[in-house]
Amino acid sequence: MGGKRSRQEDEPSTQYNPEGGGRSRAPPAKHWSKRQKTNASDDNMSAIKKRARAIERLFLRENANIPADKQIELERELAAHKQRITESKIKRLRSDMIGKYHMVRFFERKKAIRLAKQLQKRLAETEDPEELAKIKADLHIAQVDIDYAIYHPFMETYISLYATPSNNSTEKPTAAQYLHAPRPPMWSTIEKVREEGKEMLEKLQNRQPETIASTTPAKTLGVDSAKASQAKDKHERSAAEPSSPGKTKKKASFQKLQPWEKPKPVAKGENRAARRAKERVMAARKEETDGGGFFDE
Repeated sequence: MGGKRSRQEDEPSTQYNPEGGGRSRAPPAKHWSKRQKTNASDDNMSAIKKRARAIERLFLRENANIPADKQIELERELAAHKQRITESKIKRLRSDMIGKYHMVRFFERKKAIRLAKQLQKRLAETEDPEELAKIKADLHIAQVDIDYAIYHPFMETYISLYATPSNNSTEKPTAAQYLHAPRPPMWSTIEKVREEGKEMLEKLQNRQPETIASTTPAKTLGVDSAKASQAKDKHERSAAEPSSPGKTKKKASFQKLQPWEKPKPVAKGENRAARRAKERVMAARKEETDGGGFFDE
């Protein structure tokens, strides 16, 4: 039977501090915060989109008198922002597609590698010429299946080679069962490209679909080019239409004066005769007040 533990063993370890004249405890352990850090790239992309929309709105303004050199500078900045927004969207789409088909590609690659090893073993053990030709053909299909699972374009929909049958069977599909089944169109493309080497296969893997390359730049910004053309056409039509006699523009209540002159307000709702009569009455009153006063002798 073991003895009791001493009190000194139960207490936390301390160290003697000669400068302070006492004992100092060990520093507490650091606890990392579980809070996720904000992604700085997302904030930066939001600022880029905001700046691009501001430039486009500036170009759509009718009374924006932008100097030629400043307009060229803004157009270049807008093109650079569009390019960065497009690249960001393509990068995000690529990441989503890779995550979506990662497990399917992984399992099919493992099945194809297992089948290729079995066929290579049979090829080493077989001596019949007809059987050798058949095994070599099957081995070629298995090797293309491996490259299909690895080098299928990331940004395109992955079509499974060994799809699960529609019936409710519990048996897992194997690569040998689908060895002579029809293959998707991309399989034939990879079969041709693999003859040109690994570099061409990697190019095929990272290629962008034509639909994304043609449609993504047009959708990067909030202001559509069609809306800009419609606003321009509307402005041209309003300038070309003659003003109808029934609709007359209201004159401004202030006359156009020189910068050093003070504007004189004009009363609304009075015609010219009423204004002149009012001015004569005011002038007469002014003369009466000027003619006599308290200090006149």
